[in-house]
Amino acid sequence: MRTGRSQSGDKDKNVLSVIRRLHSFLALRPYTIIMFGALFCTLAVKFFQSWRSELLNEYISWVLADIFVLLSIEVVLALVCFQWPRRWVVRTATFIAALVCTWSVINAGWLIRTGTQILPTVLLPLIRDPLNSLGIVGINLIKMPKAAIALLVPSALALAFFFHILAKPKPPNYNPKRFAKKIIISVIIIIIALVARKTDARRGSPQIVSAGLRFNSQIRAIESLILSDYKLIPNPKRKIPYFDEIKIGATSKLTNHNVVIIVLEGIQYEYTSLADEQNNLTPFLNTLTEDGVEFVNTRSTVTHTTKALFALLTGQFPSTSQDIAETVPASKPYASIATILKEHLGLRTAFFQSAKGNFESRPSLVYNLGFDKFWSRDDLEDANSFLGYLACDEFSMLEPITKWIKSDEKPFLLTIMLSVTHDPYEVPDWFAEPAKEPLERYKQTVRYTDKFLASLDLELSKLNLKDKTIFCVVGDHGEAFGEHGLLGHEWIAFDEALRVPFCLRAPSLVEPRTKITELVSSVDLTPTLLALLGFDISSIGFDGVNALDRMPDDHKVYFSGWMQQGPAGFVQGSRKFIYNPTNEIVTVYDLSADSLEQDRIEMDTQQSEKIANEIVTWRNNNIFLLGQQQTGKKVVFDRWLCRWSNRICSARYIKQ
Repeated sequence: MRTGRSQSGDKDKNVLSVIRRLHSFLALRPYTIIMFGALFCTLAVKFFQSWRSELLNEYISWVLADIFVLLSIEVVLALVCFQWPRRWVVRTATFIAALVCTWSVINAGWLIRTGTQILPTVLLPLIRDPLNSLGIVGINLIKMPKAAIALLVPSALALAFFFHILAKPKPPNYNPKRFAKKIIISVIIIIIALVARKTDARRGSPQIVSAGLRFNSQIRAIESLILSDYKLIPNPKRKIPYFDEIKIGATSKLTNHNVVIIVLEGIQYEYTSLADEQNNLTPFLNTLTEDGVEFVNTRSTVTHTTKALFALLTGQFPSTSQDIAETVPASKPYASIATILKEHLGLRTAFFQSAKGNFESRPSLVYNLGFDKFWSRDDLEDANSFLGYLACDEFSMLEPITKWIKSDEKPFLLTIMLSVTHDPYEVPDWFAEPAKEPLERYKQTVRYTDKFLASLDLELSKLNLKDKTIFCVVGDHGEAFGEHGLLGHEWIAFDEALRVPFCLRAPSLVEPRTKITELVSSVDLTPTLLALLGFDISSIGFDGVNALDRMPDDHKVYFSGWMQQGPAGFVQGSRKFIYNPTNEIVTVYDLSADSLEQDRIEMDTQQSEKIANEIVTWRNNNIFLLGQQQTGKKVVFDRWLCRWSNRICSARYIKQ
């Protein structure tokens, strides 16, 4: 009679035997197994994306290029190993297959997170700021456990298999007839995929999101490293004026109001009560518009926080390039609202933010904008107030803000950047129990931010400053939650990422309940505020305009994503033109009839090329030249060590 222990031992032996036989089979064709793993991963994630975005009818057109490219690579590797069945050949083929598969896994993760395919430039932040970037990756993996398990577990098994093959490769032992049949079948499939893709390309798709999913990520990655269309223009000519290079006068007696600018990070206009009073997420913003003015048609210039801040606070277009050139410490501050108000009205200036300072080297950006004081979550003594990898409980800023205001009788410019609405969308435990779904967590942060705004306004009232303070709230960019099958904001030109809230209260300077429906841009904030205070802005050369003035009929609001190969365009009247570099197509929407941007308008080739050239020219002309040395370091605000190389800067907090 067999005991339970012996039966268990037999089962273990059987399992081990199956594993050994499976390994022996896989080890004979490791490159083939890995390539089919890459193909399966790509097909599966694109199917998931087509299901998530309700575009299953587009799925076949999305994967034809992948079938053609990945199966072709597998055929080539198999033929090479068949012709030269040596260990070093197998190692090389396996290594190439592993590189291709690794990129497929990275692309799959990016596609799940953003709804777009990845390019190598997306990985630049990982190289220049690995700690912050890995923190973001880790948080996203935690917040998306199913996707993390689906990607990481097979990847770990494949990695172990890969290293084992490299250490002990087995020369392939082919059955020539079977091998020939397999190659013939693969070639037939490759030809079918190629012909079908060419036919499908002529047919086109009404969905702009499809344009970015029809290409193979490996081929596009190689193209982006070789072709000039993907690279930054080598010799930018544009220069940003320093604070002492502009001349500004007054149209009348200057108004010596305090100015408070609150920048909301990543708040989509449609998730505010300004767009829909019934959602009740931002009642304070509604109250603010009743006391002042709302600019209901405002769009971000560049959907990236560093770029948007530069546009908002200088009135100039930021460098429309995938870098953070605005943060590289300049020899002296650029002309900005801070430098102008400090020089001409004697205002003291401060920049507070709930985010940590080393994220995209915010201290050096604020230094370049000419502020006297910089405060970030690093200045909090209690780390228990930290939220996620980036932000802190914004109510913990009220005390230091109030203390700074009370430290001097002089009027002030106070800019506050609120980042709780940034991914991973966490609110303090005292405010609410965190929701489970990302969109619900996001709504919680929007509601929380509105509560903070109300509390800040109450503090100003307690200090008897409300009636002599311009109180302005504006967004840096929006945030997408799958409205067009896309997530995030960096690579999106739809209004969920572009349109932002913008309203202000200016006692005795603007009529309450004023609504400005004309097109407004991020670059219009500084000219508008300066004009309100009585400055003559005509001689400065702003890219923006006074949004309270009547706009010309041909007024255009330009916009761009941050990614080098991301979309760009402009809005003129009710028509929105989007140029997508991935397929060099211009898409047009009539926002008056199609506010959700679902039905694109076709253009003839000649008109499309003309508008594409205009958009590309605008983007290239706004990449600005840096006058600094290629590399260097500088201490700013006495406690931030900033180091830069070319157009990238990093910051490290120096503890006192």
